[in-house]
Amino acid sequence: MSASPIPREELFNRLRRSFTRYQFRVQAELVWQSRRAWGRVVDISRGGMFIEVDNNFRLNATFSVFLALNVPLQLDCRVRRIVPGRGVGVSLSVPRDMKARFDALLLALDFGTDSVSTGAPLPTTPERATAKAAAASAGR
Repeated sequence: MSASPIPREELFNRLRRSFTRYQFRVQAELVWQSRRAWGRVVDISRGGMFIEVDNNFRLNATFSVFLALNVPLQLDCRVRRIVPGRGVGVSLSVPRDMKARFDALLLALDFGTDSVSTGAPLPTTPERATAKAAAASAGR
């Protein structure tokens, strides 16, 4: 069995990113096993991000990242690329309870709006609390 080279155009299509990558700078807490470290996200997409971090990670290492937004956003990561002296490129998966906030973050980045407060819960005002209670009792 002989292997033939992959045509240049097909190789380019295979290597091309599937998702739009956004410049996004935010501090992030990395948590793995019983350790913690701080890093800085420099770009993000639906499928991954690049984190500037001093700690040495192994390829395929897994950890959780908490983006330092108004309300921290947790993402689960796997190291896919290591850039010595700079950081790591990771693929990510979004926990089910964080999916709506993550989607809102990417939408805000796509529209160029304030991503720091994206997905943060609205403050509860007396009017909202009363309306919410009324809606809940009407549904019973």
